[in-house]
Amino acid sequence: MKLVSKAEYDCERELSVCFTGHRPDKLPWGYDERDPRCGEFKKKLEAEILRAYRQGARYFLSGMADGVDLYAAETVLRLNALMPEMKLIAVFPYGTGKTARKRRIASRAYRVVSLREEYVRTCFMERNRFLTAHSSRIICGYSGAGSGGTAATIKLAYEAGLDVVIISI
Repeated sequence: MKLVSKAEYDCERELSVCFTGHRPDKLPWGYDERDPRCGEFKKKLEAEILRAYRQGARYFLSGMADGVDLYAAETVLRLNALMPEMKLIAVFPYGTGKTARKRRIASRAYRVVSLREEYVRTCFMERNRFLTAHSSRIICGYSGAGSGGTAATIKLAYEAGLDVVIISI
């Protein structure tokens, strides 16, 4: 793990993919990752990550929120054992993770970016802007709900000209 500031971040946008998606309270299976629906979603997520890798992506940016972001981060880390060129970039809106799960993921990431030391009201939107500004593709776990952070990030991605891949939830 290498902790870098926003200013020091240096991975090529053309080779980068980011993720967005719902947190557990908006997922049909909630926090139950043993639910078969969660397993099916994770299989689709892995297939899209592998497709992006086969098409040349090497850097995978996770915003490190509970739910889809963490599923994506763990999938990239698992696949990295087979494909060492696949690198996880853990992007925290502030700090470097409060839960054991997030700290474990960050400890294995290629790079860790912390955009702020402390929480501020705008830090999550700043994180979403960072993700879309530093990626050429976004993989989304999305229910189609018209409001919220996932919808706002997808809108940012379209505005930035990213290739948008939506996995329906």
